Amino acid sequence: LLERCNSEESGLNARNDYGQSAFLIACGNGHKDVIKLLLDHSERIELNARCNGGQTAFLYACNFGHKDVVQLLLDHSERIELNARSNSGYTALMEACEKGHKEVVQLLLNYSDRNIELNARRDNGFTAFMFACSNGHTDVVKLLLGHSERIELNARANGGLTAFMTACENGHKDVVKLLLDHSDRRKIELNARDVNGFTAFTKMHSMINKK
Repeated sequence: LLERCNSEESGLNARNDYGQSAFLIACGNGHKDVIKLLLDHSERIELNARCNGGQTAFLYACNFGHKDVVQLLLDHSERIELNARSNSGYTALMEACEKGHKEVVQLLLNYSDRNIELNARRDNGFTAFMFACSNGHTDVVKLLLGHSERIELNARANGGLTAFMTACENGHKDVVKLLLDHSDRRKIELNARDVNGFTAFTKMHSMINKK
C-alpha cells in the first residue's frame, strides 16, 4: 500500500469516523514494525494529527504503555509535539503517570531536557505527579521523586489539593510513606490545607470515619 501511494494522494493521512489516521491507529495498538515503515515515509505523514478527542499518536502510545513505540517517536522528537494536549487537557506524561506505565514515564523523564513539561497542569489543576500519587502508582512516584528538583511536589490543584492530600485521601499507604520520607528533607508540605481548611491528615481521618 505504501508503494502505491504517491505524493499527491491523501491515503496516508485519511481518517476514519473517529478522526484516526493509519499512523494513529498503529501507535495506539503498539504495532512497532508497522510504525517503523510509516516513519520511513514521515515526510508525507502528519505525525501530530489529532483524533476527534484531540489525541495524537504520541499521546496514544503513552496512554496505552507501548514503550517501544514511545521510544521510536522520541527518536523523531524534532517533529513530534511532546507536550500536545488532548481535548480533556492531558499531556503524554500525565497519561503515562495516571495509568502507571513506569517504563514509559522513565523514557519521558530521560527526554525531559528536550522541553517535555514536567509540571504541566490539566484543567482540574492536576499535574503528572498528582496523577501518580492519586492513583497509587508507587513505582512511578519513586521515579518522579528522583527528579524532585525539577518537579513541583506541592503543586495545588483546583480546590487546593496537593499530591500528598490525594494519596492520603485515597488510602495509598506506600505512596504516603514515600512522601513522608521526603518530608524529612522539607520537600513535602505535610500540613497544607485545601480551600475548606482540610489537611491530608484530616481528610484521611474523615475517610476512615465514613467507613
